[in-house]
Amino acid sequence: MQAVLALLSDNEFHSGEELGEALGVTRAAVWKKLKKLESIGVTVHSVKGRGYRLPSPVELLSPARLRGLGVPESVALDLSFETPSTNTEAKKYIDQGKPLPVLVSVERQTHGKGRRGRQWESGVAKNLTLSFAWRFDNGPSVVEGLSLAVGVAIARVLKRMGIPNPGLKWPNDVQIDGQKVCGILLEMVADQDVCHVIIGIGLNVEMDDALMAHVDQPWTDLLSRLPTRPSRNEILADITNELIEVCQLFEEGRGMKHFQHHWQAYDVLFNQPVTVSTLSQQRQGIARGIDDNGALLLEAEGELVALHGGEISVRRG
Repeated sequence: MQAVLALLSDNEFHSGEELGEALGVTRAAVWKKLKKLESIGVTVHSVKGRGYRLPSPVELLSPARLRGLGVPESVALDLSFETPSTNTEAKKYIDQGKPLPVLVSVERQTHGKGRRGRQWESGVAKNLTLSFAWRFDNGPSVVEGLSLAVGVAIARVLKRMGIPNPGLKWPNDVQIDGQKVCGILLEMVADQDVCHVIIGIGLNVEMDDALMAHVDQPWTDLLSRLPTRPSRNEILADITNELIEVCQLFEEGRGMKHFQHHWQAYDVLFNQPVTVSTLSQQRQGIARGIDDNGALLLEAEGELVALHGGEISVRRG
């Protein structure tokens, strides 16, 4: 499927004969491949006498392009067309003892995971789903607050792209004008003093309205916020290089203390009334930023309480 998608990625018409020659298959086989693309949600326009084309250009992820954009050779690249979950692929990579860091990204993720067991929808070659795995040799304690620092990294990338007002909602949502554009999910594989962390990121670049119809919170994507179609390779390279810097700072012991004031500059809940829900209870209060460990500071009944991540949901009001 990836080969035929690559041929159609220019948004021009291609005849079945032309596609067959390029792929080394019959026109009947081309038709089957196009039907497979349609079955996974890719719209293919067919016009008699002209051929097939996609309704808009598609940019596939490219190792050569990522290297050209500055992703260092020290970061292994694991790019494929489809996988159930990039975090699962990153775990397999770690289990095989391969060298880290590694960037895992795909054109289509079929069973992506979000916080609290939710599924993350990604479409096909439209958005960015990625996992970045890093080895920390000083144990799990050095990575406290890492997911919040990753949020800062994403906000910086968006700002450089021309998004004027990215915001961070504790603990792991990146927003634009109160609408979610990115989710972050960290998974840890710890073994005594060695700690492998997998940073999973889902970023809405070009979302399909139908795909997001069941989502129960306001959302947005980059295409609707920018004057021109953003490059997925450029965004992925920029994110990767930001993540390298973040992980190096945490490895050196300059973790959340370094990022605390950066995070609070993007904090959309600061001084706002919020409702905090856990599996067993709800409580109201005023959000007062974060402490130097990344915990949410909640002022309730005259008392300041530090709340840590996990199964906690925070909403305004």
